[in-house]
Amino acid sequence: MNNMKDFKRIIMLVLISLLILVLLIISYALYYKSNLFLNISDITVVKVNDDKTSFNINIKGNSNETFKCIAYNDISNVEDSSNNDSCTLTLNINKDYKIYLKNDHRKTKEVNLTDYVDNILSFNFEEDIIYMVLGDEKSLKYDELVIDKNKKLSKITSSNENIVSISDGTMKANSSGECEIKTGNKSIKIIVTDIIEKPTYHEQKKEIVPCNQYNKSEAELLDKLLAFKINESGYQTRAGAVEAARFLTLEFKYRIPYFYENGRVHPSGVHFADGEGRYYKVGLYLDDSKKDDIIASYRGPVIWGCPLTNLEPAPEYGYIVGAKKPNGLDCSGFISWALKNAGFDPGDIGAGDSAYPYQMTKLGEFVSLTPELIKSGKIRTGDLINYWGHIGMIIGIDEDNIYVAESLPNLGGAVAKRYSKTNIRNTFTHVVLMDKYYEKDGNLTDMWS
Repeated sequence: MNNMKDFKRIIMLVLISLLILVLLIISYALYYKSNLFLNISDITVVKVNDDKTSFNINIKGNSNETFKCIAYNDISNVEDSSNNDSCTLTLNINKDYKIYLKNDHRKTKEVNLTDYVDNILSFNFEEDIIYMVLGDEKSLKYDELVIDKNKKLSKITSSNENIVSISDGTMKANSSGECEIKTGNKSIKIIVTDIIEKPTYHEQKKEIVPCNQYNKSEAELLDKLLAFKINESGYQTRAGAVEAARFLTLEFKYRIPYFYENGRVHPSGVHFADGEGRYYKVGLYLDDSKKDDIIASYRGPVIWGCPLTNLEPAPEYGYIVGAKKPNGLDCSGFISWALKNAGFDPGDIGAGDSAYPYQMTKLGEFVSLTPELIKSGKIRTGDLINYWGHIGMIIGIDEDNIYVAESLPNLGGAVAKRYSKTNIRNTFTHVVLMDKYYEKDGNLTDMWS
């Protein structure tokens, strides 16, 4: 009986010992496994080097041990030692690397570099905020780092697909609001609005802008939209001037009325204006802040669309001295406004082709509008077009027509008007070729889209 009890005790001790041994083995295996590989917590691109053929990555390891970073490809290897659990390697672009970490115990871990590195380095937009119009589409712009040509581009997502959706490298504005597009740790803000529209030819059918139509924040948004679109086309370029004229005649929802100039800026340097019809500042004249620094005036100023006393007689167009008319722009005032907003300043000058010494026709090469010139292809969007006492800007050219942005009383203000190439000489007599004035084309297009 005692022998049986002793035997059972022995068996029990053996089993307990075996269990303890198994637990020790498991514990050691888990410990060994946890320390077999050095863990990589992050791999990020530090910079693309000036030679544009190599880049630096920073490797962060989850270990208190000193380790080495080694990068291999099919040609060469690069090695660096860690410093405070991270190290930096300089690698060549267009090579698919594998990264190894090795500590004093020769424990290594292999990872594919392309699994960690975001191959979109940055969004390549000139502005920090992108403005889009409802229904607008824009191509995504980014700087790309190609490590593995077979790897797909890092995914770019929208924080709100109802506002901006992304498909095949194109953003589409679906509804008004704000959102972000993101990839990795990079993002850019998108603002979608319907305060303007996509460029549309209206055939002079737009309503005159009502007085005080926009509040201060809306007026500021319109100014930002104008500046953004000009910068996209090219500030201080031919395309920028064309965009300014297109913005006011094709994208702004209202028509800016015609108003005879009541006066000019005083030459003494004092901010003095007898009246309106001219430009004085960049942006749209839709908020009273635009006239804050005009300290003296005879009549006015007022913002666009608000009534102003007329001082020039033109009864054939309903302009009676002393009568009230909505403020706006005359023809040369409109062109001056477009040039001013695009980064040029022609000064306070008139339409041209007259005896006055300072005229818009002197800004470029003043040539007769002949059939040969029309067929030659020398006329470009951004050139000015003229007849005696009137000036406009060419903002579109297609196979059969020339589109002119101009402000006239019989047109009711600043509009875009289509003229056939065969009949345009019935209205205009000269063109001002502006290559030397603009110097740079920017992102110029013959027609809007």
